[in-house]
Amino acid sequence: MTIETELKLGIRRGDLPRLRAHPLLATARHHPPVRVDNTYYDTEDEALARHGIALRLRQMAGRKLLTVKTAAPSRSGLSSRQEWEAPWPGTFDFTFVEDDAVRERLEKVRERLEPRFRTRFRREIWELPCGEGHIEIALDLGRLEAGAAKLPIHELELEAYAVPAAELLTLARALAQDLSLWPENRSKAERAMQLAAGTWAAPVKAVAVELDAKGDPLAALRALADEVLAHWSGNLALLPYRHDPEYLHQIRVALRRLRALLQIFEPVTGPEFASHWRERLGELAAELGQLRDLDVLLDELLTPALERCPVEREALGELAARLSSERERLRRRSGRLDPGRHGRVLLDFLAALEALPGNALIRASDLRHFARDRLEALRKKARRRLAAHLGDPSPAVRHRLRIALKKLRYGLEFFRSLWQGKATARALARLKRALDVLGRAQDWQAAQEALVQRQKRYPEERLAAAVLLAWHHERIARDTAEILGSLEDWLEDDLTG
Repeated sequence: MTIETELKLGIRRGDLPRLRAHPLLATARHHPPVRVDNTYYDTEDEALARHGIALRLRQMAGRKLLTVKTAAPSRSGLSSRQEWEAPWPGTFDFTFVEDDAVRERLEKVRERLEPRFRTRFRREIWELPCGEGHIEIALDLGRLEAGAAKLPIHELELEAYAVPAAELLTLARALAQDLSLWPENRSKAERAMQLAAGTWAAPVKAVAVELDAKGDPLAALRALADEVLAHWSGNLALLPYRHDPEYLHQIRVALRRLRALLQIFEPVTGPEFASHWRERLGELAAELGQLRDLDVLLDELLTPALERCPVEREALGELAARLSSERERLRRRSGRLDPGRHGRVLLDFLAALEALPGNALIRASDLRHFARDRLEALRKKARRRLAAHLGDPSPAVRHRLRIALKKLRYGLEFFRSLWQGKATARALARLKRALDVLGRAQDWQAAQEALVQRQKRYPEERLAAAVLLAWHHERIARDTAEILGSLEDWLEDDLTG
């Protein structure tokens, strides 16, 4: 058995000449491209995949190899997993698999195995000396095949041989300074399986993390950051293949969650680390804000008004048509967002996170105690923001209250697995309701400011803008007043049970 430690990276096809001429590869041993044809086997009901096992028959350079791999979590493209490989004997023979449980599961389904999908590509390899070992850089160009469905492959795999995994990140970051690279969390087999199921292009969304209550806060930060980075990089990796506005939205959500996570864990990282990365991530998020504002104006405000507002429908329709055209132009520009720029920041952050030093105080900290302290700090800030809003109900003060509530919600979501009581679920439901209402109020305010500015260029929009804002105002004002009246009591209730 071997432990495969590798880092998968997407690469823009236009950067291939620069990769081959890159100075870092000048000292590497180069292997000419070879054709690789992989067929993956499973049962019709995916009995192996459901248990994290991949079975592959590889044909390469006149040889046939049977490979068994076990699933392993990918950390922004970086993964380590068990692998067994043997020459293909002409029939399925799993005696070379040393793990009894894995071998027994393979034997159990042997008679039901069938080809499920293929990966076919040309592999070009460079072996780069590193310390006592080397790093293999494999460039794969080809396609995934699942029935009639096909998807291109253009990626790098960096694999460590007697080299610490951290060296893979160091090399990837160095290459990313000159090339458009981004982490690819999903293996070729995972993507091919999703291609077969028709789900390969589904936007990646946030998922809950089960924290180890006996772990320390630094370990919790890394576990939570891994999930947020997967949220970010998962959508980033889809951008070169398909234009979907939801990818950009989910990237923006992931950046917002990561910035909140850094604020919550500032006592662990130190203020310098948290401040630097919150600022750097904020710059990326700001670039995506203009498109989101247009989406809200059209989808959340104009569309409902067009459907239900009984007056000035023609004027509203003309405004919607003009804004839709502007959005399409902006989407085309945003769709060309370079995943490589985000990839560089992502790889830099991952390396910085790995390098964070632990200390005896952090290791001795009780995670539940730390979580309660941080949630209480977030709750106190929300209370202060609410008190400020009661004294000054201006849009700017209300927006600060919304931000404080959003951070409290993220904190509860991050730490939710530490408590299984109803109090946390109730608090999250209330926060979601409050944020939905305050979010609509903020969207209305932003729309008002945008529409006033537009009237300098498009005075003919004045009537539609007035009708649109007036139609939404009464409901938003009523809902906002109701939520603000409830928040004071809600913020006194137990959060964790």
